[in-house]
Amino acid sequence: MRWPITIVVLLLVLAVSLGLYRLESEVQLLERRLAGATTQLEENRRNSRILAAEWSFLSQPSRLQALAQRHLDLHAVTPAQIGQLAGLPRKADRRLEGGEAAAPKSEQPPLPGWKPAKPRRDERIVLAEGGRLRQ
Repeated sequence: MRWPITIVVLLLVLAVSLGLYRLESEVQLLERRLAGATTQLEENRRNSRILAAEWSFLSQPSRLQALAQRHLDLHAVTPAQIGQLAGLPRKADRRLEGGEAAAPKSEQPPLPGWKPAKPRRDERIVLAEGGRLRQ
């Protein structure tokens, strides 16, 4: 009667030992992956700090002003260069066939708008969801 119990207990001990061995190897694998990810994260943070320092250096206004003066032929804006909207030329009038200028229809220019397409014969226009045309 003792032999079957001993065999069952030995099999249980063997199964638990195998399970613990597999669990330990998986934990070691996960620890290695965690160490690699931590190393990569620290490297990314270091690179980010380096890039932030480079950006700070490259975008200094005094440095940019010196580069602009050295490489661009820019001059200060003078008051004579600033104009009024009324000083801009109007849009050219369309000429009639006889060479006369067309009279403006109104003082204000027409506002741009949407003109619906004319439906073909025997077709209905049905608006789908979202206002798109569907045939």
